[in-house]
Amino acid sequence: MEQAPSCSAFLPSNPRFIHAQAAPLRRILEQNIKARYHAGDIGTQDALHLFDELLQCAGSSSIRAINYLVTTVGRDCPALGVSLFNRVASANVAPNSITYTILVDCCCRAGRLDLGFAAMGHIIKMGFAADAIVTFSHLLNAICAEKKTSYAMDIVLRIMPMFNCVPNIFSYSILFKGLCNEKRSQEALELIQVMVEHGGSCQPNVVSYSTVIDGLLKEGLVGKAYSLFCEMLQRGISPNAVTCSSIISGMCKAQSMDKSEEVLQQMLDRRILPDVTTYNSLIHGYYSSGRCKEVDRIFQEMSRNGVQPNIVTYNIQMDYLCKSGRCAEARKIFDSMIGLGQKPDVTTYSILLHGYAMEKSFHEMHCLIDLMVGNGISPDHHVYNILISAYAKEETVGEVMHIFTKMRQQGLNPNVANYGAAVNLLSKIGRMDDVMSQFNQMITEGLAPDIIVFTPLISGFCSCGKWEKVDELFSEMLDRGICPNTVFFSTIMDRLCKNERVMEAQDLFDLMVHMGVKPDVCTYNKTLIGGYLFVGKMDEVSKLLDNMVSIGMEPDVITYNILMHLIYLIYIHLVCYVPWTYLI
Repeated sequence: MEQAPSCSAFLPSNPRFIHAQAAPLRRILEQNIKARYHAGDIGTQDALHLFDELLQCAGSSSIRAINYLVTTVGRDCPALGVSLFNRVASANVAPNSITYTILVDCCCRAGRLDLGFAAMGHIIKMGFAADAIVTFSHLLNAICAEKKTSYAMDIVLRIMPMFNCVPNIFSYSILFKGLCNEKRSQEALELIQVMVEHGGSCQPNVVSYSTVIDGLLKEGLVGKAYSLFCEMLQRGISPNAVTCSSIISGMCKAQSMDKSEEVLQQMLDRRILPDVTTYNSLIHGYYSSGRCKEVDRIFQEMSRNGVQPNIVTYNIQMDYLCKSGRCAEARKIFDSMIGLGQKPDVTTYSILLHGYAMEKSFHEMHCLIDLMVGNGISPDHHVYNILISAYAKEETVGEVMHIFTKMRQQGLNPNVANYGAAVNLLSKIGRMDDVMSQFNQMITEGLAPDIIVFTPLISGFCSCGKWEKVDELFSEMLDRGICPNTVFFSTIMDRLCKNERVMEAQDLFDLMVHMGVKPDVCTYNKTLIGGYLFVGKMDEVSKLLDNMVSIGMEPDVITYNILMHLIYLIYIHLVCYVPWTYLI
């Protein structure tokens, strides 16, 4: 596009003539900027050059063109957009409400919410608040992104009406999304009810309902999500494909297949055709609930509706078959999908590889990896970890080390998960020198060990009775900022109890509670109760059982087995050591 002439070009040096001569050129430049902006023909660098040029001769009418340029720059670099606004404010051009709206957006996206509020204050002082719905929306989005949705709600429900700025459906949509992202979907549901009961002009729409339904489903509140879906239908709001697919997916994950079918029928009745994603959810749901015959029906329905299975469909099928120990059938599907022109992805290979690992079919695993490489798909860390874990279960250290070598030869250095599997194997068989060698190697390679690595590492030294090393590694773990979890505490306490160091296990349990890590039933059963039982401290066992009940923890079958064993020991004690005359 032809470039506009420069405002400063051809201007006489006498200041009396500058303004008269600049006005026509300024109008040409402003029109040029407007045309290029609407055509999408201005890049960031162009906008900066044009801004510099326009600011030299800008008048009161130039603010619209300036807004175009600041918007363009702020889109890619919000901090630079704020800088341009400051230059406008220093010039003889008065910003308008749109300029301040652009400024607030730039401040929020630059992570300077404080400056965004300051700009909003200027809008209120200038009397633009009533028309600042878009500006408020920028602030609301930024506030919710910082997980401060309660503050955003105060703005929508109290502050905006105070300045005669009536919140619209977009304002509420931001709140719904923010609440659901904070896992507060119940409050989002209550807000929808308030909107409906208020009966004003701003009523929840399909996006509002879809957002809250999705939030409820993600929090496992399937019944409430379904009730809200039914309420939406009763209010005459037609669901879209996204709403229906979302609720069907959530229902299927909860294995509520009957309700999933009801939603599917609603789709069909409203002539909303389900896509392959919707059918995949149903297939996965029926497999998970063990209703495999229904899967055949879904495939037939897909065929009738002209919906072709995709790679995800085949992966779901293969995953179910492999987990059911039917790898041969999964392999047939794998071969058939290739015949139908579907190219397996790394997930497909991983599913089948995991199935072979469960069957200890190591030859098939290696053949599959070779086929994967031959088809141009490089095995990733997850693929190799399946292979490493399979060999680790068989305690074949040589093969695990060979895989590490093979990974490096292919330019793929082992990651933390790979090292974790190797450390776990070596710790189990007591090769602690080799464990430390692997541990030091991963640190040398710049990897940060996590709780998955430290748990078997420290547990292994516990089993060997090297308690000084245990203390050293535990301190190192804490120094690295790694917080022990329930599995870690339970594992180490179990090792302590098996070495008759029950009081140290009790100290570790107290530390666990102090650090806010919640013990589970395994922590009580496998560790402390078992430990005190092992050293014959029945009173402590009784105290722990009472403590379990007091915190609302449900004893499991292992707990009851321990109780039965305790009763048996008391009975033996009474029979063997208490005189019969005393019992009588």
